[in-house]
Order: sequence, then C-alpha cells, then structure tokens
Amino acid sequence: MLVFALLIGFFLSRIMTRRISRLITGIDELQAGEYSTRVKVSGRDELATLAMAFNDLTERLESTDAVRKRFVSDASHELKTPLASIKLLTDSIVQNESMDVETVREFVQDIGTEADRLTRITERLLALTRMDNGYVAPRTAVDLSDVMTDALHMLIPLAEQKSVQIHLDLAEDCIVYSSVDEIYQVLFNLVENAIKYNVQGGRIWIRTQRQVTAVRVEIEDTGIGIPEEDQAKIFDRFYRVDKARSRQAGGTGLGLSIVRDTVIVNGGSISVRSRSQGGTCFTVLLPLLREEEAQ
Repeated sequence: MLVFALLIGFFLSRIMTRRISRLITGIDELQAGEYSTRVKVSGRDELATLAMAFNDLTERLESTDAVRKRFVSDASHELKTPLASIKLLTDSIVQNESMDVETVREFVQDIGTEADRLTRITERLLALTRMDNGYVAPRTAVDLSDVMTDALHMLIPLAEQKSVQIHLDLAEDCIVYSSVDEIYQVLFNLVENAIKYNVQGGRIWIRTQRQVTAVRVEIEDTGIGIPEEDQAKIFDRFYRVDKARSRQAGGTGLGLSIVRDTVIVNGGSISVRSRSQGGTCFTVLLPLLREEEAQ
C-alpha cells in the first residue's frame, strides 16, 4: 500500500509539475514581450482556470500591442509627410541661388502651411494621449447651443470660401455637465468636416434639441458622403475614406477619433448615417443636466 501510494503520488506530482511548468514558461515568454503566447492546460481544476485567465490576458495584451504599434506607425507616417515637404522646400530655396523673390515667398508660404499641419497633428496626438491616460477636464454646466454659436463664429469664413449655407435650429436650455473646451472641440470638428467635405455652394443643417434625459445634436450636410462600408471605421485613428482628398483639405485622420472619445468620456454616444439625397448626418447624444442638478 505504501509503495502504491508513493507511485501514485509521484505520478500526480509529475503531472502537476508539468502543468505548472507550462504556466511558468508562458509567464517568462510574456515577460519577454511574446504576447502571442498561449498555455494549454487540460482539466477543470484551479490550474486550468488560471491558464484560461492567462490566455485571456495575453490575448488582450496582444490586441493592445497591435493597436499601439499601428498607432505609432501611423503617427510616424503622418509626422514624416509634412517634415519631408518642409525639408524639400527648404533645400530648394537653399540650392537655387537664382530663385526670384516671388517664388521664395510661395515656398515659404508652403512651409508655413506644412508647419501648421504638423502643429495640428501634434496637438491632436497630445489630446488623444491625455484621454488615454484618463485625464478629465474640470467640469461645469455648459449650454451646448451657446458653444455651437461660438464655434460657428470661427468657421463662418471657411464656409464663405466654399459658399456653403448654414441653417441653424438651436434649442434653449441644452445644458450638459462637461468642459467648455471639450464640447467646443466636438462641435468644431464636426462642423469643420461638414464644411471641408461639402460641395461648392452646399448646405449644412445644424440642430440642437433638448430631450427628456439627453441633448441631441444633428449636423447634416450635402457633402461627398461616406460609403456604408467605411462608416464603422471613420472613428478609428488615422483612418481616412479618401486619403488624397483628406490631406488636400488639411485633415489628420484624428479629428473624429477625438470627437468619439470625448463624447464617450462625457457619457454620450455618436452615430453617423448617409442622407438619401446625398451627404452625411452625424448625431451626438449627451446626458442632459437638469436645473436642480446644476444647482
């Protein structure tokens, strides 16, 4: 009986040791950065449960690492493009001694345009980084219609350049609990896109509505539209439906990502749909702040 018990104990300990060794090996590989590591442990005991939890963790880490690498790659590419343009333009000025003053002025203006684009990219990358790190701006009661009016004041010159007509239907007491800067950024980005990607002489309809528990914002345009297959991806970072046209319009591929993340941080939602007459309609819902709550 003693010998039999020792043999059984030996085999059980070998099995347990082998299973634990698999987990230890997996942890070592994970520490080395191998996020594709998976551990195979059979059974239904605590070790099998631990292995399943380990595999879930590595799967999430692998997904996060893939997103991080793609984000770094995209950010590097976006930053490299204006830098390469600036380098090319400056080299042209330095190497061409016979260049006339008017051409030099045009090249310098182009350098300034690329520098502005570089600034927009870095500012939006910083905004995304702050949100990823859980930064929450100081909040207060914000009248959404008032912020929309301020944003439009800055965008009217852009609309006039494309002869875009803006029709307003702003309701009163559309109060949300947020930061003025955050709400301004959301509304400014959406209206700016509606102008930039509109047709010459197009129209935009902006509506705010106070509902029972939420404030609803609709920004509808007669622009080039967004294909159905791309609508689920437009909020991804650096995603562009038409890369050439987006760059021409000064887009960075980050604006809608910031809008989506900001709306979610404020407890709201955002959606997009195509208009039957052509164009796009964005809808934002934000929690309504009642007067008694504001007080």
